[in-house]
Amino acid sequence: MRPRVLLALLGLLPALAAAQTDSQIAVNAGTISRTIDHSKVRIDQSLGAQVPLDASFLDRTGKTVAFGDLLAGKPALVLPIFYKCKGICGLELQGAIAAIKGLKQSRLGRDFNVIVLSIHPKETPDLAQGKYASTIDEVALPGTEGGWRFLVGDWANIHKVTDTLGFKYTYNEAKDAIDHPSGVMFVTPQGVVSSYIYGAVYTPEQFERNFAIAGHSKVGAKAQEIFFGCIHLDPLTGKRSLVVQNVIKVAGAATVLTLGLSIFVLSGKARFRKRKPA
Repeated sequence: MRPRVLLALLGLLPALAAAQTDSQIAVNAGTISRTIDHSKVRIDQSLGAQVPLDASFLDRTGKTVAFGDLLAGKPALVLPIFYKCKGICGLELQGAIAAIKGLKQSRLGRDFNVIVLSIHPKETPDLAQGKYASTIDEVALPGTEGGWRFLVGDWANIHKVTDTLGFKYTYNEAKDAIDHPSGVMFVTPQGVVSSYIYGAVYTPEQFERNFAIAGHSKVGAKAQEIFFGCIHLDPLTGKRSLVVQNVIKVAGAATVLTLGLSIFVLSGKARFRKRKPA
């Protein structure tokens, strides 16, 4: 291997090692938040916890409903987002839609329900109705419309559910800004927290497995925190940032290892050629 090439590759190692530290990546153009408090913005897996069935919300029609009534004897996927969100919330909903459309055994409305819970205390049923309508159009699965439950509520009732789910987020009323983690939760027909999936990308296989566990009123294993995104969003400006931790660490480590192995192999080949008799 030529000395200049070897030196160039070796020079990359410090930079790649530095890239393994926690980083923030802007999802779109806008001000990047560097003030997220991870002690307040996170998901604590509260497996086996009982969601308060009497937590009261308004559905998309303005009707008052209790959380327990939404289960209707089925397991449910709970998606804590808010409807004016211009960041990760849309990706989470898109991820859930894609996974649901790919299901082979379970069917929305027949075997499970989806509870989309606005975590913004000032959102209204009109916003819930708009999000429901756009979701139904995108899902395009006739007969599943009744399986979607879009809710809004006051601060106290929202936190009855999110605190039990271990979904920790902050709301700055003065700035109308929310910092929140990304992930979905599965609950049993009795409203017991069964399992979690982190991030905003989900597979049909993950959903099938978690719905099967929750449907049998069982509690699943603790989820691996492979990807964990926290978003800072100002709903008025749409400015946001995504905190990416373990993904960058793993990718950086893999790159360093691959590069180091390549240097070792190429150096060995060079030494072998030098020793080979003419």
